[in-house]
Amino acid sequence: MFKNLLKSFYLLIIFSFFSVNSQSEIIGELITNNADKVQKGTIGLVDTYNQRIIEIDNKGKVIWEKKIPRKFKKAEWNAAADIEWLPETDTFLIVAPKKGFFEINRKGKVLNSCKNKHISHDLDKLDDGSFIFVNGWDLKGKKNPIVTKVTNDCKIVMSKSEDFFDMDKADLNPRRAMDKDNMHSNSIRILEDESIMLSVRNYDQVVVFKNNKIIKRFKNATGVHDPSEVYNENGNNFFYYLDRNRPHNINKRNFDNVDDSPKIIWTIPEPHERKSPWIPLRTLEKLENGNWLVTGSQRIGQVTKDGELVWELNLPEFRHQRDRNKDKTYIYKVAFISK
Repeated sequence: MFKNLLKSFYLLIIFSFFSVNSQSEIIGELITNNADKVQKGTIGLVDTYNQRIIEIDNKGKVIWEKKIPRKFKKAEWNAAADIEWLPETDTFLIVAPKKGFFEINRKGKVLNSCKNKHISHDLDKLDDGSFIFVNGWDLKGKKNPIVTKVTNDCKIVMSKSEDFFDMDKADLNPRRAMDKDNMHSNSIRILEDESIMLSVRNYDQVVVFKNNKIIKRFKNATGVHDPSEVYNENGNNFFYYLDRNRPHNINKRNFDNVDDSPKIIWTIPEPHERKSPWIPLRTLEKLENGNWLVTGSQRIGQVTKDGELVWELNLPEFRHQRDRNKDKTYIYKVAFISK
């Protein structure tokens, strides 16, 4: 009896020590904080080097973490590990690049998972419980799946490869001519009318398709990432995306007219710095108060609809993507967690 109590006491001390240690970890430096204009909430992200999912507050303090499930540890974690937060269930969707995906709750229980080697960059869960994802690493000449939809028991119900998208080789960005990947699709979104929006970085395009037919092509979207939903503003429909023309920026575009020129909403600070912590931009998420959540290799920020950077967090222990120090992670994307 006494031995059991003593053992329990020691376990409680050990557990308390590690809990306190985790809760006191600070990985961010707050640089800008215009509190009156900042959307309150926290940030979820994947720490690929330490193979964990973490949540941080707006000062960079780790307030929750869970290790990557064992069966996904051998994924290519630096090959675009997407994270999505599902507010209805307070769970996280995680892409394990070239391995599969899983949905995990706060206790670390895996609720859904599928193995699939043709996955990277972006994953969404639909209202019927199915999942849709992209493969940004489709190899030239291999006709790999680029868009895949699966049921919650991993049965493939839709798949599209490069032939479907009928890309014009004249539109290929010359900088991408020698890339191993073909289209490099990095984002997918189901729009309100059930059409599907796909970003195609190597061809600088946003493509919209429905009922097995391409219905819109938005060209000249340099290095496009993370196109948004479509928003009606004063009777006109617009969407936003990250443009990697130099300097990197947020673009606003007329959804009803593919030929309209985009408008730059915000440009990264220190745009000519080769290793700016804002390069490359990847996350673009609209928040409840109208701000945009954005990320670079080492920075997370909030930008107002008028283009003011009102919150900026630096992650010094993360590396710039151009660095070769593989003992550190870099930010691929993050997810905003509203409180």
